[in-house]
Amino acid sequence: MTNKELNSKTTSRSGSRASGFSMIELSVVIGIILILSAMAIVQIGPALAGKRADAGMRQVVEQLRSARELAIANRRWVQVTFPVVVVGGVSENQIQTTIRNGLTAGAGADQALLPVPIQRPMTFLLLGAPDTPDAFGNANAIEFGGVAGGPVGGMMFDPTGALVNGATLQPINGSVFLGVVGHSETARAVSIMGTTGRIRGWSWNGTTWFQF
Repeated sequence: MTNKELNSKTTSRSGSRASGFSMIELSVVIGIILILSAMAIVQIGPALAGKRADAGMRQVVEQLRSARELAIANRRWVQVTFPVVVVGGVSENQIQTTIRNGLTAGAGADQALLPVPIQRPMTFLLLGAPDTPDAFGNANAIEFGGVAGGPVGGMMFDPTGALVNGATLQPINGSVFLGVVGHSETARAVSIMGTTGRIRGWSWNGTTWFQF
């Protein structure tokens, strides 16, 4: 066998070995990528749930603040309610704002603004977390003045920005709790102090509430 033939066989064997090592290395790299991807998915799930929970809570905060600002700016009484309606066969949690013009002489008829749906899958509910530091009550998902859903007369922001009982016109404190069913890490809350109309958003981290 000539030197040329020997060199050719040696080169061929070396190429085969190199090719084999490359496949093994490729398999290892793919395995690592799959493991890292699985870990990322496990971590991303709770993170996305937390972001949705924060978004739902911010919706409540923003709508309540908008209602309060509307009352102050227009010197009107503005009522807020939290209806649960069925849309397309699915229950939808909403915030309804109504300008109670009828309570102001010469202001005309009441004006109901378009309801704002809370981002799904967030709903008004309790997830086992204790009351917020404001301690306005947590026996119900929506509680104002110690009454589930609020007093019979409803809740309104008065022209000064205070939140009052619609029947007595006295300041009333309250809280709204929300989250995703079966996911305690998504527990969120919004509290309102009646005398000042102060609105706070709260997030539950599993052991304590912290202001958002």
